Amino acid sequence: MESEHQDRHGVLMSGFGRWLVYSRPRAWLGSAVEVPALLRGVEVPRGAKCLDIATGLGWASAALFRRDPSAWIVALDYDGIILPRTREYLKSHGAGQRTSICRGDGKHLPFADGSFDLVLCLYGLHHVRGYSEALRDIARVLKPTGTFALIDPVRKVGGPPGHHGTDVPTPEELRSMVAEAGFETRRFRISFGSAKAVMRKANGTPASY
Repeated sequence: MESEHQDRHGVLMSGFGRWLVYSRPRAWLGSAVEVPALLRGVEVPRGAKCLDIATGLGWASAALFRRDPSAWIVALDYDGIILPRTREYLKSHGAGQRTSICRGDGKHLPFADGSFDLVLCLYGLHHVRGYSEALRDIARVLKPTGTFALIDPVRKVGGPPGHHGTDVPTPEELRSMVAEAGFETRRFRISFGSAKAVMRKANGTPASY
């Protein structure tokens, strides 16, 4: 997989890797399997305001809508080229009226403090130039009682720090960055080379997972 563009904000995909990430089979797997598994047992209020960072084709947003059609969703990505396809994908899955499309940098989210009940970032944080900065800004826009759910690649201790310009942490590095950003981890597991984690703000009220 090659990166088509790298700058101080992030790393985008090109070639076969880009095709695969934005393909319909990949979208089906994420929407039908990964998001439901990640959010199993997670309670969010009806009409929740949700943010899907690094939305890509929009399958996580579509899964959120299917889980709760009353949710309001913002689908954000730094790759402006994909966003017209994102809009069409969400419309085709009935989520167009409940989802806003936004281009933005994960380190400087264009939202007020405490805006969201739920933030998702699936396979996107390692593409951000500034992993810890992005985590801190996610904490900023999350409500005190909100939930942050993450899937992202991790590397073995002693392995290369990233691939194709991306920044991939070890599990312990990720745990440390999450805690420093102000999150309390409620669920954390490693599967197929990726961390699957559910977090709350450290000062948030307890929840059951």
